[in-house]
Amino acid sequence: MGQEIINEVKPRPEWLPYELYPFNNRYIEIDGNLIHYVDEGKGPVILFSHAPVAWSFMFRDFIQELKRDFRCIALDYPGFGLSKPHMNYAPGLRNQARILESFMEELKLTDVYLLGHDTGGPSGFAVARKHPDWFKGLILTDTIGFPVSEYPKISKMLGFLKSGIFQWLNTKLNFLIWATYNFGITTRKLSSREKKCYFNVFDTPAKRKRITDLLINLKEDEAFMIDVKSGFESVLRNHPVLLIYGEKDPVNELGIPERFQGLLNNTSLYLVSREKHFPHEGAALEMSIVIRNWIKEIQGASKEHRESGIKQA
Repeated sequence: MGQEIINEVKPRPEWLPYELYPFNNRYIEIDGNLIHYVDEGKGPVILFSHAPVAWSFMFRDFIQELKRDFRCIALDYPGFGLSKPHMNYAPGLRNQARILESFMEELKLTDVYLLGHDTGGPSGFAVARKHPDWFKGLILTDTIGFPVSEYPKISKMLGFLKSGIFQWLNTKLNFLIWATYNFGITTRKLSSREKKCYFNVFDTPAKRKRITDLLINLKEDEAFMIDVKSGFESVLRNHPVLLIYGEKDPVNELGIPERFQGLLNNTSLYLVSREKHFPHEGAALEMSIVIRNWIKEIQGASKEHRESGIKQA
């Protein structure tokens, strides 16, 4: 069993200003991994699952905005953000799903709205497939729920990440973080302090390699992604799903949100104007408002359904 520790594990890093990230740093041990997370606000739970080039810091503005109405929880997967991996932990979708499942069990989280971005999506969707009753709804942000082999453009791009030249470029120069936070956000520029909060958590070649290892795993673990797809085709088909994608995200341009809409029975789609794959930094307030309104609509529909049932009885 994990044991929660608040703040005492180690002091806040000097490069992480309280003004940008004004949360208590919480930690829990899961399978020998020291998992960092934030847990702010009260109400229905929104659980944030991050991408490989990110950590819970990406959701800071969401949490600040949504904690007035919701309990917002964002963890860092082992080896990312402020979490410390066990020496035998290997980055991968299956391992992230196991960590997330155990994390939810330890915190006794139920009736959750899961927000998954990029690889954080499939990691969370696998847990939802296994425990559909734990989740009230899913929020898909610039992510995929189908085998990568069905999308040759994505498959080719992920295959290139395995090449020696790209591995050198990323591990030596922190290329993916540099490119993402200098050019991946369209509608605003990050401050130097904000960029530091991304660069400094990927400050060694080993940490940078975890990014590419996780992205390559998205391509190579075909069986895992087939299982994720089957979850949407079966036990998750009637779950409320909110799709929020950057209008210019290549994932959107490939028609993935529309494919989800054709597969699922209860979806809403919102495109963030001008943004690409990382609208979370460019349009956090806009996305938060969409999320708040969507959850309140679901809650209103549930209440109306219960009241209707009582009257009929």
